[in-house]
Amino acid sequence: MSSHPSHTISLKIVIKVSHQFQIFLESRKNILHTLKTTILSCGWIIYLTYYNSRNIGLILTLVLNRLYKHGYIHIGSFSFSVLSGKVMVREIYFITEDMSIRIQDGFIIFRWWKMYNPKQKQHDPKAETRLYIMVNDFEFHVYNRSELYGQLQELFGLDPTIIPAKKDDEKAQVNGRQRTHTNLESVKVKTESQDPSSSWRSLIPVIKVNVSTGRLAFGNHYQPQTLCINFDDAFLTYTTKPPSSHLDQFMHIVKGKLENVRVMLVPSPRYVGLQNDEPPRLMGEGFVVMQSNDVDIYYYMDEPGIFLLQEWGQFIVNTYWGF
Repeated sequence: MSSHPSHTISLKIVIKVSHQFQIFLESRKNILHTLKTTILSCGWIIYLTYYNSRNIGLILTLVLNRLYKHGYIHIGSFSFSVLSGKVMVREIYFITEDMSIRIQDGFIIFRWWKMYNPKQKQHDPKAETRLYIMVNDFEFHVYNRSELYGQLQELFGLDPTIIPAKKDDEKAQVNGRQRTHTNLESVKVKTESQDPSSSWRSLIPVIKVNVSTGRLAFGNHYQPQTLCINFDDAFLTYTTKPPSSHLDQFMHIVKGKLENVRVMLVPSPRYVGLQNDEPPRLMGEGFVVMQSNDVDIYYYMDEPGIFLLQEWGQFIVNTYWGF
């Protein structure tokens, strides 16, 4: 007994429709997978672009403040690139009882792709620059000398009011350092190694630093005037050279150029004391003590060495430094 032709046709239609429906569902699944992948990729790109560096900065801030107990360190954002050897930072704050350092943004470039020559002279100022530092909106403010005041209070037997008293563990660490310092009699003369490859200065003989818009301030709200040194651009080069004495290790050399330098006395914010003397006449932001379009600086200082006092005491000379 054969089936009716209409039943056969309807069955073929149902099979065809179900097959097309399966194809439609598979295509919808592919579209959904593609849409999910696109959304996740866009979200990941947005996170890496806008939020990853800030989260790394937050983690570094928490870790550094956990390790460092004598101040506050803040890193707004931190990112790095291995291919270019570049480290970028933003909103760097370092605040202690005595001073503060603030940097709006900057970056460090370490040219790792340059060939390393272990026989290169450590003190060659014309050596190739491997480390470059760029800083924008640099501010350095000294407003206190609490350690010196604390020493004076301890010397005169006064209660510590400037900084809190040291804990037992901190006192033990200080005493340990003092004992180590007194036991230096067993230490021989520490001079610079003759092997250039054993020193970091053979790897980084020259460091170049550029600062765009800097300010140095000295004063606090207990003084009527604050000394400010402002400059627009600074181009500095750090290197080393042989020391002036064979007992020292090496000599630090910093030379460079500052543009649009102004040294001013400005009124201290929040100062509520009496004015014993009439303040100088103000011009713009403050009284300009010195102003120059170009200033060349040269600073040198010997790095002291460790030597045996009984053997080398008669040959001791003062450490050379100058500005």
